[in-house]
Amino acid sequence: MNIGPLKLDGRAFLAPLAGYGDSPFRILCRHYGAAMVYTEMVSSLGIKFSNTKTFGMLVFDPVEHPVDFQMFGARPDAMAQAAEVLAKAGVDAIDINMGCPEPKIVKTGAGSALLRDLPLIDAITSAVVRATRLPVTVKIRKGFLLDDNVAEEILSICEKNGVAALAIHGSTAVQGRSGSKDWDVIAATKAKATIPIIANGGVKKAEDAKKFLDYTRADYVMVGRAALGNPWVFEQINDVLNDRSPREPGVDEQFRVMQEHVDREVALKGEVIGVKEMRKHLAFYFRGFPEATTYRGRINQVKEVDQLKKLLNEYRALCTGASEEVRHDA
Repeated sequence: MNIGPLKLDGRAFLAPLAGYGDSPFRILCRHYGAAMVYTEMVSSLGIKFSNTKTFGMLVFDPVEHPVDFQMFGARPDAMAQAAEVLAKAGVDAIDINMGCPEPKIVKTGAGSALLRDLPLIDAITSAVVRATRLPVTVKIRKGFLLDDNVAEEILSICEKNGVAALAIHGSTAVQGRSGSKDWDVIAATKAKATIPIIANGGVKKAEDAKKFLDYTRADYVMVGRAALGNPWVFEQINDVLNDRSPREPGVDEQFRVMQEHVDREVALKGEVIGVKEMRKHLAFYFRGFPEATTYRGRINQVKEVDQLKKLLNEYRALCTGASEEVRHDA
């Protein structure tokens, strides 16, 4: 299935990742085969009132298309007005966040707080769909409290109001990132759906994505933290879904991607902020490499891009040597 008029090449999406899912990272994920990328979640009120920081998050590169821009809010009128702004910005789809469990979001009545107010979900989805010709998607958790399950009720609301696709995370808001992921809820909702269902929650590697899709019969799968420091996971998922052995990038390719990521961050945000942003990304890229703890500590002391690149070159030489030793011993 496609999502509205969007014809997608693949079944794995990059999830919205607050603090990480900016344009440079999304570009890399698209390069490695993400069928669609979601932006970081932003406030509908920030869009409506032209907040400078919020508008800075509207930046995206043409190579990122298709881009699904995620917003949050609890006021139908503001959500509709924000949708109109986003449509003019050139995004491909608009996503409504109804799953974020962060207290600062929940206390405003937005994010996962909406899971406790189905009439408001009805009003918001109706208002946003009426405000734009773009496909509107919705991202939820199965419920708010531990034993809640409102997925099928929300599906009915979304279908009635013309929502193009529904992403379901198989845990509740109070579970946060912990706890089990209920694939059965996603499977049951998919069985009743007339719109595409996006399975979310628990994918750590390519094989997980295939198991998730096979079990739930969902149309698409969403990948979040598993992509951090690992944008090639989308290529691997596409390989597995097409019955190919997933390719593991070598040390040189991984460090080349790190260098490209650095260049893109600095070009977009300037040296000071770009280098600072890259520290957290590199902490994920370094997973599995020798002396990762040492080099994570060292990158946190770096403030200039030339220093950062020098450190990466040094670390690449160390990791390449270690890789050669492993191959030689084998």
